[in-house]
Amino acid sequence: MDTSIPSLLLVLWLKSFLNWLVVVIQRHYMIRTFSGFFCISLALIDSLLSFALTAIFYLEDINFSGWHFTRYHICLLTQIACFIYATLHWPVFLLVGLDNFWTLSSSSRNTGWTQKLTYIAGVCLLWILAALYVFWVPDVAPLLGDDEKHQCKLFSSPQSSQVLAALLLTATCVIICSYAPFEKWRVQVFLHSIQPCCMICLRRIMHMFLSTWASFLILMIISPLLKIEMNAHLQLNVVWLSFLNSFSVALALCFATNSKKSETITDGFCSWYFCFTYEADEWNYGQADRIQVQKH
Repeated sequence: MDTSIPSLLLVLWLKSFLNWLVVVIQRHYMIRTFSGFFCISLALIDSLLSFALTAIFYLEDINFSGWHFTRYHICLLTQIACFIYATLHWPVFLLVGLDNFWTLSSSSRNTGWTQKLTYIAGVCLLWILAALYVFWVPDVAPLLGDDEKHQCKLFSSPQSSQVLAALLLTATCVIICSYAPFEKWRVQVFLHSIQPCCMICLRRIMHMFLSTWASFLILMIISPLLKIEMNAHLQLNVVWLSFLNSFSVALALCFATNSKKSETITDGFCSWYFCFTYEADEWNYGQADRIQVQKH
């Protein structure tokens, strides 16, 4: 897609503002998870990129530490950012999911300095590996734009739609499993240890997630239908990452429904309250089975 440089700079600054707005509002939750630290790093990189491109556009000719930058480099730097951002959707989604599974399965939820330093090192390593991948892959080549009209050729990332499709498929499967007749449609691989009371928890988990993110999810679904084009730089933003984090927390809770404890879990957007009284529920369920056996 062809984008004029002034409109590109305006969109970049708006994205940076939105990133920092979400980070500041959710600051208490951003320093607890890998997703939060990556959101902070994304906001920093977007702000630095916006400032650098704006300076190049207005000064037209900049020498920085022996590097010579002109307006031509605005499109080049933006395309490099698009290439790097386009490769990060799946790695970030998988790492956020692993972090939430690990956190929810552990007994302690407090994030110490060791864990925070680990998150920071992991985020930095992820950015470095993404940049090295872009510069070393031979298929990656910049797209030439129209210098006279001050336009840049940008592209979208297929990983964003892939992650969204996988998310919708997984959510649909969980909802179908939670509402399916337990005795008739039991799947031995997935539901061999889940009682009917766990099905209620699955419904509540997905209901909380969908009720919070319904509008954003509908927007993501109808955007391709309305042919709304977004370049790869815009597709990776803090709101999208927060959406993926909420889904990974919901998915982790779906696999943690065998816990016997009561607690409130929140990621800043969704708040799941669980009162796991499975001991009583399982006892009642077993009593009902024994009564039926005695009647027969």
